[in-house]
Amino acid sequence: MATIQKREHKTGTTYRVMVRMKGFPPQQRTFKRLTDAKQWAQDTESAIRKGEFKNVVRTAASKTLQDVIDRFRKEVFIYRAESTKRAEASFLNHWERTLGQYALAYITADMISDNLAALAAAGDGRRKSDDKNPAKPKSRKTIKHYRDTLAVLFKYAMQWGWVGTSPLDGVNKITKIRNERSRYLNEAERKALLDACKASDNEHLYPVVVFALSTGARKGEILGLTLADVDLARDVAVLRDTKNGDTRAVPVVHHLRDLLDEQIKAVNAFYDELGSSTKKRWLFPRRDGLEPMDIRKSWENARDAAGIEDFRFHDLRHSTASYLAMNGASLVEIAEILGHRTLQMVRRYAHLSESHVKNVVTNLNERIFPT
Repeated sequence: MATIQKREHKTGTTYRVMVRMKGFPPQQRTFKRLTDAKQWAQDTESAIRKGEFKNVVRTAASKTLQDVIDRFRKEVFIYRAESTKRAEASFLNHWERTLGQYALAYITADMISDNLAALAAAGDGRRKSDDKNPAKPKSRKTIKHYRDTLAVLFKYAMQWGWVGTSPLDGVNKITKIRNERSRYLNEAERKALLDACKASDNEHLYPVVVFALSTGARKGEILGLTLADVDLARDVAVLRDTKNGDTRAVPVVHHLRDLLDEQIKAVNAFYDELGSSTKKRWLFPRRDGLEPMDIRKSWENARDAAGIEDFRFHDLRHSTASYLAMNGASLVEIAEILGHRTLQMVRRYAHLSESHVKNVVTNLNERIFPT
């Protein structure tokens, strides 16, 4: 039987629900809306009657979120694609720092909502901020990633029998996010950017940017290349560390091929002089040769020197797709080059190929309706 108590606070009204059924420990939750309280009471009673409710109160009190994260890392996280790991790791680390020490039974929807609100208010901490350049607020998409990562952790906690319900059910979902970008370089911007990259102190920056523009590859995919991944005899480079986990080959032609020919010679000489015994030789190595070069700072300096605003490294990928569309490539061809499994991600470029489509339709009409 469920009882609902209405409570008035300075901050507003809440409703505490208590469900008592013979043979089961009492279950209680607090909601801000009466309709939510009634629905939870109904769902809980129904689950108990159907035998779907698990008595996990003791487990939820003894297991912490840290326990969930530790098991998740051992059984799930290790099988993620490397690019997915890099993004997901930061979200896991956040929840580990902020809620990891708490028992699962103690973590509430209100606690999570407050945490997400604090995250949004803190802004983007990746860049230094001051009075003149305040930190930009975290995007809704970023906050969604934090929320969804925690929801996944509680999903597995339920699967392992550690909790009976997820507190994320009481946290508003973040939906209707439209963050598609089709920002691409015009001819003048492209020339200015390439000139700035050539002038950079980082000798790897120019070939990396040319690689991105020539193939549409992501930064992580490019920097993850080793010398063994590049076969100039076949004019291909094999991208292994991809976002969707699929290995794909991209053509290495024209100016990019000439650059990589010189790059490979320089990198081999670098490793030979270094005398390193490492078996893996990165195409764009760090100074010690053990890891790929970090180009973030040099990229930002070159972009700013070129006077280009509102442009990220990932927008080089959008530029490639846009150029392909404007030169008559079909959406299927663009998706294959960029490594997308579906056409949904490349439909944003459809309007750029209107003239090509018009020519195709014109040719069709001329053939079937000759004058």
